[in-house]
Amino acid sequence: MMIEKELERVFALSFEIFEHKEKNGLPRYLTTGRKIYKAQYEQFGFYIIKLHSAIDSRVLYKEKLLYEEKFGVPVAFCFETLTKNNRNAYVKHHIPFLMVPTQIYLPFLGILFSKKFTGTEGSALLQLTANAQLILLYLVYNKKADYTKKELAVILGLDPVYVTRGTKELVSRRFIAEKRKGRSIEVGLTIDSKELFNVASSVLSSPVRDVIYVRKTEDVIGLPKASDFALSEISMLNPPEIAVYACFKKSRIVDKFEIVDEPGWEKPSDICKVELWNYDPAKLCENGIVDKLSLYASLKDTKDSRVQGELENVLEELSGSKWFQ
Repeated sequence: MMIEKELERVFALSFEIFEHKEKNGLPRYLTTGRKIYKAQYEQFGFYIIKLHSAIDSRVLYKEKLLYEEKFGVPVAFCFETLTKNNRNAYVKHHIPFLMVPTQIYLPFLGILFSKKFTGTEGSALLQLTANAQLILLYLVYNKKADYTKKELAVILGLDPVYVTRGTKELVSRRFIAEKRKGRSIEVGLTIDSKELFNVASSVLSSPVRDVIYVRKTEDVIGLPKASDFALSEISMLNPPEIAVYACFKKSRIVDKFEIVDEPGWEKPSDICKVELWNYDPAKLCENGIVDKLSLYASLKDTKDSRVQGELENVLEELSGSKWFQ
C-alpha cells in the first residue's frame, strides 16, 4: 500500500496497514462510501478513514471525535485531492490528514507539507520525532566529536533500537552521516549551524507532551527550569508568577509529584508547573536551565509577543555565538 511506504519514508517507521471491516457501532453515514484502515506500529496504532473528496472542516472535526470515541486511538483522513484552503482549514481545526505524497498532517507523528497540492513532490518540512531531535541536539552541542550508536544510547539513556531509528531518520534528512570505524558505526553532524537555525522553526518539534501543576518540593525545584520561567533567566522577560520546570515523562520522579487539580485556589508560591517532555531535558540542560534550542521549540508557537521577541533574541545570540560557528 502506498501509504505504508510514505509513512516509512517520512517518519522512518514501518507501519502495517490493514482494512478494518468491523463497522458495528458506527452510524451509517460514517461507513457508507468510505474505507477504514488500521495503521499499526509496535504498540502504537491509529485509524485512517479514506474519503472520496474533502468536506467542510467543521463537519469533519465532529466526525473525527466520533471515530476516536469509537476506536479509542487517533484518527486521520485520507484524500486523493486537497486544495490549499482545505489544508489550512484542517490544520486550523487540528484534523489529521494525508494526501500522499505531498500533504501529511499527523501531529501525533510529525508533519510534511509540500509546496505542491497535486502532482510531484516539492520541498518538505518535516518535524523530527522526539528521539531523533534529542540525538540531533546532543550532536549540535557536542559537534566536535563523532559518536558510536552504543555511546549515544548510554549518554542519552535510550534503548539502542531507538538510537538506530533516530539516526536513520537523521541520515535520511542529511542532518548526520554514518561512517564505519572497525566494528562500530559512528555518526557525526553534517548540517551546519546556519542551515539548522534557518529550518529550526519547521524542523524542531515541541518536546512538551503535557503540563501539570504540582506542589513545590525539593524534587521539583531540582528539575531544569523551562518555558517562560527559563526564558526569564536568560533574557529581559519578567519571570512568571508560577515557576515552570521540565521533566522526562517516563521519569520515576513523576510518581513522587503531588498533583494540584485546582491551581487557581493555591498560592502561586506553593505550586509549580511541570512540563512532561518526550525526551529527557536533563540530558541537554546547562546551569539548571533546559537547552536553548529545546526551549525555542517549546515556545515557538506562543501567541505572547513579549515571549516571541525575547525568544528570537536568544536564538539570534545563540546562532551568532562562537560556540556555534
